[in-house]
Amino acid sequence: MSANWGKDVWDQYDKVCTHLDGGIEFVKRMQQFAKDRMKIEADYAKELRKLAKSYQRRKEDDLKYSDVSAFYKIVKEVDDTAGQHEIIVENSNSNVYEALRKLQHDLHREKKQNMQDGSKHASHYSSALSNLEKAKKKYEVATQHAEVAQVQFDKASQDMNLTRAAVEKQRQMSLQKNDQAEEAKGNYLVCLDQTNQLQREHFFTKMPEVYSSFQRMEEGRVDTVKQLMNTMLDIELAVQPIVTKCRDNFRDAVNSMDGTKDSVVFVDDNRTGYLPPSDKMFEEYSSNKKSTKRESVKPSASGPREDFGHLPPAKRKKKLQGKVKELEDLVKKETAEHTALEKMYQVYSANPSLGDPGVVQQQLGVISDKVEQLNEELYKFESYLAQAEGKEPPLRRASPGKAAPVQQSNSAAGPAQASAQPPPQAQPQVAAAAAPQNSSEPPPGPGAGGGDEFDEECNVLYDFVGSNDGELSVKAGDKLDVIENDGSGWIHVRKDGLEGYVPLSYVEVK
Repeated sequence: MSANWGKDVWDQYDKVCTHLDGGIEFVKRMQQFAKDRMKIEADYAKELRKLAKSYQRRKEDDLKYSDVSAFYKIVKEVDDTAGQHEIIVENSNSNVYEALRKLQHDLHREKKQNMQDGSKHASHYSSALSNLEKAKKKYEVATQHAEVAQVQFDKASQDMNLTRAAVEKQRQMSLQKNDQAEEAKGNYLVCLDQTNQLQREHFFTKMPEVYSSFQRMEEGRVDTVKQLMNTMLDIELAVQPIVTKCRDNFRDAVNSMDGTKDSVVFVDDNRTGYLPPSDKMFEEYSSNKKSTKRESVKPSASGPREDFGHLPPAKRKKKLQGKVKELEDLVKKETAEHTALEKMYQVYSANPSLGDPGVVQQQLGVISDKVEQLNEELYKFESYLAQAEGKEPPLRRASPGKAAPVQQSNSAAGPAQASAQPPPQAQPQVAAAAAPQNSSEPPPGPGAGGGDEFDEECNVLYDFVGSNDGELSVKAGDKLDVIENDGSGWIHVRKDGLEGYVPLSYVEVK
């Protein structure tokens, strides 16, 4: 896993500089941390805990970067490491604090040098663009003058009142203006070629070198901090063997620092997906042709859009992927609830004493409409995502109760698998199994399963709230005794002396 700042964030110069400033400021903060820590070490555990408290995480610190995350883990271990010996102060002062101060000074100097190089390249590029505009303007003016001189000569040549000398003068003037226009055109073409060449060098050679220097500087900063933090730990290991657990956690935090990984995180957050500008085109200025307008590198800013089209390509795809995932989770949840209600409807239809199937049927209709709306919304954002990724549009999803059921994998179906109604010949068996004597009798009472000893147990996977007579409310993690499992989609169980039915798909039978 690697990143190339000159290629991935070529158009984010200001953010790169801000990121580097944050890293240098963070080194300064860690330097102050080491100094204060040595001071507090002399006062042992009490003052050491005070230091850790004063260096809790700030709002502006981003834990996505490994050095920042590791630092706050180190602070926590400092809080747990009380009673350090004073020799730590002497060794840490020479091996850690002074090194951090030198690192900060070197980073400032290196960043200043790289920014001077970047400013010089930007100045040359800006100057070339300015010269190009001037050459283009001169060509435009010379072309207009040549056209005017030609018109005047044409009129003079047809005017019988003018002398031959006057006509010749207009002709010479027209030739002179045309020569000037051709000379201006040649200068414009030369300047255009030079500008395009400089632009390619600027965006593909010079500035990538500056970005590479910035990247090496930033990754080297993290690696140096990593080394210094390991040194700080080694000092503690040599003096205080009592805090073994704290030392192990400290090392784990330090070794989690990875400058390359941090570069990838930074690029992922700031990559726009835009490409460098293409070569500029020649712009003709004449009475018969319109000037060609140059396309912009980036689209003009606009307000937020539903399909996130106002965002750069890379960020737009990330937003759309998150929206699709959110909608898929909602569809899975509602589909699982619909499947559970279908099974409940089958049981109630076979044994009305357990509950009213009409109420369940109404709930099925409401959930079916909700799933259909969610599928439409999901299809819309899947289409946006397919467009952003250059793929074919997705197929529409079937909603429960609206079309033939769609086969799903166990991992995608949720707590209950999507299933159709049982075949007609299975209905009498379900009814017979669900109703102990007849359809008007309630579920069996306590002890109907054959005594107080049970051969089977089950674990509850999902919360279930019983809303009808005969149903038993349970919570995820409950352990239940199985009284009867007749394959009807409901299982007869006992919990804390209470008996009732829960959906079979909500439990795991051991």
